[in-house]
Amino acid sequence: MILSKMLKQCKKNKHVQIIRYGGYDYLSDGSVAGVIDADVDDWTAEDCAAAIGISDDERDKYIFPPAAFSLLEEFEDAVPMEFSIELPSGTVIQPFMLADSRVFFINSDLLKIFDSVNDKRYFFGNDMLVIICGAFTIGFIKPMRVNLNNLSAYAADLLMGLNASEEAAFFDAGGQMEIKEPAEAKSEDEA
Repeated sequence: MILSKMLKQCKKNKHVQIIRYGGYDYLSDGSVAGVIDADVDDWTAEDCAAAIGISDDERDKYIFPPAAFSLLEEFEDAVPMEFSIELPSGTVIQPFMLADSRVFFINSDLLKIFDSVNDKRYFFGNDMLVIICGAFTIGFIKPMRVNLNNLSAYAADLLMGLNASEEAAFFDAGGQMEIKEPAEAKSEDEA
């Protein structure tokens, strides 16, 4: 499943590259890399290009030389934050937080490549989000560049608006927001 989604991503971004990590091959579009399934082991970039219908004479434009990632020795736990953010461009970004409260942002569309994997965990290492299932690395995603000034201004405006709404008891206007957790609000309604 990861391979088929990665092939679509490579076709969309016109970038096909094989990344080697820990004895396994990963297909990359330059911003995300997903493991090549065991049933198609030993695929080359040319095989991938053929699978997405790139003609022989066009392949030089799409195929990039293979690369290898050095083994990650230090991982930091990365936790997806509860809410994602839609940018004015329509791109949805998912914030991740590290233990020391630093944040980085990942394109949510790239996270969907790994939706079929259960029990995955996220880590940060070598300036990439590392996606692991069990003890096996299934993929890597480079964080997105975001405009810090715009994002900081948005966060400041949102916090100011939430504080003003709380002071004015505006949260209950039309049921748009709840101060209490939904379970608490439901139990009060039943009483």
